[in-house]
Amino acid sequence: MVLRRFLVVGLCLGIGANAALAQSPGPASYVINATAADESLVVDGHLDEAVWKRADVATGFLQFEPTEGPPSSQRTEVRVLYGNGSIYVGAVLFDDDPAGIERALGRRDEYNRADWFIASFDSYLDRRTAYMFGVNAAGVQYDAIRTSGGGGGPGGPAGDGIPGADPSWDAIWHSEVRLTPQGWTIEIRIPYSMLRFSDAESQTWGVHFLRRIPRLGELSEWPLVPRTDRANLVARFGELGGIDGVSPRRNLQLRPYTVGQIRTEEDADEPGALASDGNFDVGGDLKVGLGPNVTLDATINPDFGQVESDPAVLNLTAFETFFDERRPFFVEGIQIYQFSAGPGALLYTRRIGADAPIVGATKLSGRTAEGLSFGLLGATTGQNFEPDQHYGVARVSRQIGDFSSAGAIGTLFNAPSLGGNGRRTSVVGGADWDIRFLDNRYGIEGFASVSHRQGLQNGETETGVAGKVWLRRRPGAWKGFVGLDVFGDTFNPNDVGQLGFNNFVGLLNSIEHDVNGGQPFGPFLRASVETFTIQQISFSDGLNQGISSDLSSTWTLRGFQEIGLSIAAEHPFGGYDIFETRGLGPWKSPRGFEMGIEIQTDSRRSWLIEPEVGFLRNSDGGRAWSMGLRGEWNAGTRLSLSSSLDAEWEDGVTAWSSNETFARDEDGWLIGRDAVSPDDLDESAYVPIEDGGVLDNIFADVEPFAPGFWYRPVFGERDTRSVDLTVRSTVTFAPTLSLQLYSQLFFARGRYEDFKILRDEDRLADFSSFPKRDDFSFSSLQSNLVLRWEYRPGSALFLVWTHGRRADDVLNPLAPWGRSPYERGLGDQIGNTFDIFPTNVFVIKLDYTFLY
Repeated sequence: MVLRRFLVVGLCLGIGANAALAQSPGPASYVINATAADESLVVDGHLDEAVWKRADVATGFLQFEPTEGPPSSQRTEVRVLYGNGSIYVGAVLFDDDPAGIERALGRRDEYNRADWFIASFDSYLDRRTAYMFGVNAAGVQYDAIRTSGGGGGPGGPAGDGIPGADPSWDAIWHSEVRLTPQGWTIEIRIPYSMLRFSDAESQTWGVHFLRRIPRLGELSEWPLVPRTDRANLVARFGELGGIDGVSPRRNLQLRPYTVGQIRTEEDADEPGALASDGNFDVGGDLKVGLGPNVTLDATINPDFGQVESDPAVLNLTAFETFFDERRPFFVEGIQIYQFSAGPGALLYTRRIGADAPIVGATKLSGRTAEGLSFGLLGATTGQNFEPDQHYGVARVSRQIGDFSSAGAIGTLFNAPSLGGNGRRTSVVGGADWDIRFLDNRYGIEGFASVSHRQGLQNGETETGVAGKVWLRRRPGAWKGFVGLDVFGDTFNPNDVGQLGFNNFVGLLNSIEHDVNGGQPFGPFLRASVETFTIQQISFSDGLNQGISSDLSSTWTLRGFQEIGLSIAAEHPFGGYDIFETRGLGPWKSPRGFEMGIEIQTDSRRSWLIEPEVGFLRNSDGGRAWSMGLRGEWNAGTRLSLSSSLDAEWEDGVTAWSSNETFARDEDGWLIGRDAVSPDDLDESAYVPIEDGGVLDNIFADVEPFAPGFWYRPVFGERDTRSVDLTVRSTVTFAPTLSLQLYSQLFFARGRYEDFKILRDEDRLADFSSFPKRDDFSFSSLQSNLVLRWEYRPGSALFLVWTHGRRADDVLNPLAPWGRSPYERGLGDQIGNTFDIFPTNVFVIKLDYTFLY
């Protein structure tokens, strides 16, 4: 029945895709020639040199938003020069209302609410990767690496960023803007050393220009890439020709740093007293161009003091929480190492340095003239600058034709064994492919991977496999995929990668549709609908894990408001959860139904509000609600504010509480003081309990863990409450000087009642006399304040203050019990949070870039 559904959906997807293909015209051809600069140019925002007058002009920009296709409401002219070791871009941006040009200051790489111009170059003409250089009307710079995807558009409200762009890449380049009575002008100089391109005598690059006018809600492009084709955005660029006699330049940068730090916290030996310590350190980063298209990056004793704190979260699942990488060395250029593995990835750089400070790390990356991209990453960590844990990654990817590719990856981890004797090693290898055909509109993508770990507990080894094959329909009003995922129960890449769960075989399909081809209709500027369905069975024994399906849609009104709707069904036909018991077998989880709505106000305004609500109902009566409110405000040209308030609560949700050991002797039943297996308990670790005469019946047909001992999961009806208030603010004094604040106040509390023991995968037995309690609360306040001054290109001074208060309150599982932490009110938690002894870290960091 389920397989038949997938086949029917896949057939419908193919029919819809063919229909869309027949109606989807190819993009128009856009070509501009660069002009050789035979004179010295001064980058001052005035395009008054004679060479600008005779250069080719790119004009005739077309709107992407609010209505796709019409000419831009404001004229734009762009010219490109080359020479003197650089590429130059000059843009004249006419405006009927020069006083309305928005000139909001912001930090570098902050795509804020302002008038923007962005030039993108596919300098390899590989139709996959482009370098982006943007400047807003206040002179703020934005640079990024853009991959082939682009999402639905080139950027939304302030702070949303640009889909498909990685702004962690930072080049050293120069720009100036000028306001004029007719609008504004931009002049940009990009040294060849900041780009990678071939050494051919005559070259053609891909090129794309974007202009944003926020007061009109307008985004215009040259060339216009239709919304239905944006999954292949870079492939649809125009062409920049006429580049003759240029050769790549070596990029050599040395960035040493010095850092001083003072840390204050509560004295561990004298509670309530202040303890402090300080240190001074040095380190550095090196970037070397080892040829026209090969770069070596190295770092010694890196410092990440200016990096924002990870947010506090309430995680009551069986799975690890993964956080975004923010450390500059690991985010810059990391796209070449990316290897998606279903719900995870084979490289998760947050593993590096998680257990000990990083001693040193290197990256070697490049691309050959034949289209082979490669990357090597190595890192070592250890306390007191003594290498102890080692990480290695090797990645290659070969371009096949204009759009297809295939590649491979290998990762290595070596560290002391978990038992303390010898070493443990983890090796993971994989191959991936993305083969596209029929003018890049269809593709077969997938991967195959093997993991091998040795030196685990008791010298054990473990080997596992995983893979996927998806058939995908890409551009067009109809998009989607059908696929098969397979993850073995012993596949584990998590020493270097990230994978939340394994042991499943999944049949998946997704369909996306741009209503009316992404064009306006009725009261809507555009609308899209997406469905996703997955049916899973366990890899190890074929147990049905259930089917999950969701339907979501986004509707943008002509007033630039946006409405998002979603509904989802979890296991509507039943299914088993093999992870909830934390290793003690499957559990037949309840069916669930979820729905949500999200609204966004007019994105043309200087402020934006996004409320959202969600509701979940389970078949066993459990319920959950969520509410959120997000806001952004550009308070003038120098101050931007954003905040979010999220609240979630659950009532009566059946969930795992603990795995407990029960013992039976001649006097009755006992329970282990700690929630561990009988192997980890001795005779003194048990206490007698009053079971109400039910445990004999509960365990009558349950296989014991050992004679006289039962080790079983205990479930309860869970109630939780959580509140998350996050505030961000940036004060920009100049494009190179800013003050940024991040602060999160987080509270959570919960309790379990009406306990039950899992007898077998289908039955939970009531055990109201369970002698333990599982009540908890958690409070956290953490803040970062960063003053950043880029006193010269590529060199910066950081002043950082990090402040944290954190406390856990967990009820003693066994009596005597005091007041339950769950019964504390929100006001109590807030007040008590500010009574927690704080930890403060003060950092001053100075780095300087030597550019050769």
